[in-house]
Amino acid sequence: MEDILNIFEIEKLIDQLDQKVNFLRKLRSEGKILNPDELDILEKKVEKIIQDLESKFHPFNRVQIARHPKRPVLQDIIENVFSDFVELKGERYLGDDPAITTGLAKLANYPVFIIGHNKGKTTNEKIKRNYGMPNPEGFYKAIRIMDIANNFRTPLITIVDTPGAYPGDTAEQNGQYIAIGKAISKMFELQIPVITLVLSEGGSGGALAIGIGNYILMMENAYYSVISPEGAASILYKDSSKAPLAAKNLKLTSYDLLKLNVIDKIIKEPFLGMHRNLIKSFDDIKSNLIYYLELSLKIQDPQHHRFQKFRKIGFFIDESINQNLELIYENKFAY
Repeated sequence: MEDILNIFEIEKLIDQLDQKVNFLRKLRSEGKILNPDELDILEKKVEKIIQDLESKFHPFNRVQIARHPKRPVLQDIIENVFSDFVELKGERYLGDDPAITTGLAKLANYPVFIIGHNKGKTTNEKIKRNYGMPNPEGFYKAIRIMDIANNFRTPLITIVDTPGAYPGDTAEQNGQYIAIGKAISKMFELQIPVITLVLSEGGSGGALAIGIGNYILMMENAYYSVISPEGAASILYKDSSKAPLAAKNLKLTSYDLLKLNVIDKIIKEPFLGMHRNLIKSFDDIKSNLIYYLELSLKIQDPQHHRFQKFRKIGFFIDESINQNLELIYENKFAY
């Protein structure tokens, strides 16, 4: 079995230490502290504990933080990062899928369209939104908004946060895999800049369907994978309790994916997750989105840029192999 830290026990420990630090800070501000060095010693101790714990983080600990019940969801990002949001619903055929939220908003002074997985916050909202797992109509709604954004030459920002597309019978009967494929294909056709933020969970085709960005940003404790650790463990080891081992082998953390050139930027989080300092987390998300949006607006051909970016993912280190693959791509998949 993998040796996994208990995130919730660590959180209790850090909370207790923070309370002591804050108490000593209050005493010092009131001139009541007896030992002037006591606060500095405790702050250094807390910093050392955090460094030691973080160095022992297992990939599955990142998965646990990504699923933390207090972690911000799409509604929080819309309310605290964007302004003037106007929701656009439905795909004009089957109906509206609450698992995907779309609309028009402003990022600083830039008008943008938003497409994101929406898990909801309360239990009732989570049930209504199917825990952020879209049905086919959700992907068709996303495609409709992609077309509108493209027609108005307005940048698109997508927020990924889903365990995966809904795997139910009705979804499959309505062509779930077709809807996902069409969404991916549509994103490669767009002639506008697309910025993608992997907020928490990035599960399989449900995530990739809105994840074809010119720049892909990822929160430090998010994960992005072809399958959940539990699903992989069930298939590979016939034992879902081996999810931590699967998480390690899947290379699903932000640090793994940056090394593999799948993502472009890791947005650092407070220790143990965004919910520990929401104001700073929202500010960091906003500043990074603005930076990469302004960068993407300088791209002469966003469509070609996006295509080149994705076809280079997975190249081998051996340059001779890369050159041969380039020739194959040029001759067989001319664009």
